[in-house]
Amino acid sequence: MNRFLSVVAFLLALVSPSATAQSSADELLTNPAIVVTGVSPERAETFVKEIMPDGWATASRGVPRWNTELCISVIGPPTEQGQFIVDRISQRAIDAGLQAGAPGCDTNLLIIVTNQPETLLPMVAKEHRALFGFTGDANVDTGGSSSFTDFLTDNKPVRLRQVIQTVGADGMPLDGDPEADPFGDTQGYGGVAPPGNLPVVRADSTRLRSAVSRQLSRVVAVVDTTQTAGIGLGAISDYLAFVALADVSSEADLSDFPSILNLFDADAQKQARMTDWDIAFLDSLYSARLNAASGTAQYREIADRMVRDRKE
Repeated sequence: MNRFLSVVAFLLALVSPSATAQSSADELLTNPAIVVTGVSPERAETFVKEIMPDGWATASRGVPRWNTELCISVIGPPTEQGQFIVDRISQRAIDAGLQAGAPGCDTNLLIIVTNQPETLLPMVAKEHRALFGFTGDANVDTGGSSSFTDFLTDNKPVRLRQVIQTVGADGMPLDGDPEADPFGDTQGYGGVAPPGNLPVVRADSTRLRSAVSRQLSRVVAVVDTTQTAGIGLGAISDYLAFVALADVSSEADLSDFPSILNLFDADAQKQARMTDWDIAFLDSLYSARLNAASGTAQYREIADRMVRDRKE
């Protein structure tokens, strides 16, 4: 059963397609993006360090990324706009080396488009709190995203909530059965699979590699249409694609770089689509080793790959 089925049904009852008045035309896509023909090591390192979230999880437990097919549901906008967003993000995921799920697949990326997030989100959280992940489990975290309270009360154009699992070499989450339904009955174990489903992980970490890696399990993005007026649908879709595919610091300052992440920065140059910097980062993220000894080592490898793939 689709894990998000009850959430989607709940949202459909609350969110009307009239929640967004943005045109389905994507005028800004005709604007040329700045193309980077070469990347110096210093510039690549600076770009990666700005994106890299702070914290112990990043330094010691590795860089999270998707290791499953990406299955997207969009709630709120007219059907044609929702399909555009799904298609655009799916193509960016495919370009990075991921697979896009077929229609009817188990949603793991949920995008909510609304002009009343401050009203809608508390209602969703009350009915489906497990959707957003819980803190306190050593093997589940929310990456560089803000606390749950901040997520509910923040005033950003796009709010993001990631749920990240630590998995063993066999891909099994260390907190139990990866197929456990977060909305279903787990026999009184507080949302964690019963002990009989706990995996056995062979401890073979060394100074050069780790026996575990961090994997994006599900992501919820909320777009506030009162703050996105006048921005092309293609640009918003590319922004959503980047923040859904990578764990981005909430404090990232990329004003010195052409990047789609500057979309809502009033002082930075706007981009109508992902630039070479963005694509190089995502390509390098999804080609880097999953079992590097630390997140710091993985981010260093990402920066190195950005340079190797685009020689000056």
